[in-house]
Amino acid sequence: MAQETNRITRNDVARYAGVSPSTVSYVINNGPRSVSDETRQRVLQAIDTLGYRPNAVARNLRRQSTNTIGLILPDTCNTYFAEVAEGIESVAYENDYMVVLCNSDYQLDRELSYVDHLLSERAAGIIIVPATSSTKALELLLGSGIPTVSLDRVVEGINVPFIVANNFRGGYLATQYLISLGHTRIGCISRPVDLTHATERVKGYLAALKDAGITPDPSWMARGGYRLANGKKAMHSLLDLAHPPTAVFCYNDMMAIGALRCAHEQGLCVPADLSIVGFDDIVESGFTCPALTTIHQDKHEMGRRGMKLLLKLIENKTSLTSLKSKPLDVNLVIRESTGPKVE
Repeated sequence: MAQETNRITRNDVARYAGVSPSTVSYVINNGPRSVSDETRQRVLQAIDTLGYRPNAVARNLRRQSTNTIGLILPDTCNTYFAEVAEGIESVAYENDYMVVLCNSDYQLDRELSYVDHLLSERAAGIIIVPATSSTKALELLLGSGIPTVSLDRVVEGINVPFIVANNFRGGYLATQYLISLGHTRIGCISRPVDLTHATERVKGYLAALKDAGITPDPSWMARGGYRLANGKKAMHSLLDLAHPPTAVFCYNDMMAIGALRCAHEQGLCVPADLSIVGFDDIVESGFTCPALTTIHQDKHEMGRRGMKLLLKLIENKTSLTSLKSKPLDVNLVIRESTGPKVE
């Protein structure tokens, strides 16, 4: 029977395996000294039999960091970020890192507070989805020297490695599809704060209109927010126009689902009276009624790539100057919320 875990020491393992304590250390930490496969297996078997667990605290003190990865997200209520986090966690777990989740709730002060905490706890690295366009949090992270990766958006004016989707193409594809259905009055629900992922989607929307010879009306643009209710409110403002749009592109699925609710409450039939397209392809978009046409981006893969990039930075296998990020591809998913313009 294995002895109680909290009473087992490295010396116990060494005696059981018939090796020196230093050899046990080399096996546990993959040290530079060569250890034969037979000896390694004997040590690992001893660890398993005795139930030994290395002293992670002591090891982390020597390394001046922990095996913790800080993940700062702006909205844990949005399942988009849950899928991104799942991708991050899967790679972290495969590499013996644990992820600590922090929710900034789109508040800069909370974001800065979490950064301070993660730095004081000696996190090995940090992945952040910036809450605002402020560079303060990223400047603090870069100044500390801690490996950092930004996901989903780029903060202008600061050199932090990032992973993003091809947001311009997504906005273009969504609007181009609506134009192909005969819509010429196409509204756009954008983000309340200008961050690159959202502004690139709007640029794609405007480019598609321009290429089709359609001059956008400023009144077709409405500001959304972070919650479903914000999409509903923005859709109300568009429907209150003297000549409301016959189709609307929303910068994300949360806004689009809110817009769907507004249309329903106004007695409109989607897509017969109004077509709506979202962005992200969160899991809920396939279960709305009608199911939401949207732009798909691989959230899980974004998280995996971000964590793999962070590991390279932690292991000093890459540098900031050598990093070049290719945007993740996106594609249009046609469901039930879009249809031809009805005269």
